[in-house]
Amino acid sequence: MTRAALVMACVSVASAAAGAAILLMPARSEQGVYGKRIAGTMFCAMALILALFAWGLERMAG
Repeated sequence: MTRAALVMACVSVASAAAGAAILLMPARSEQGVYGKRIAGTMFCAMALILALFAWGLERMAG
């Protein structure tokens, strides 16, 4: 695995972990529920995009 792909994969894992942590936190209000959903979804989407980017980097290098 190339270094660039490895870095992108690690950032993707960190983003997925942050998204999961946000989604698992308890919400204190109704607004908190929506904020949690938005932030968690954004982190998970970023993780997916970065994972695809890492896969593309690895595929192009090989």
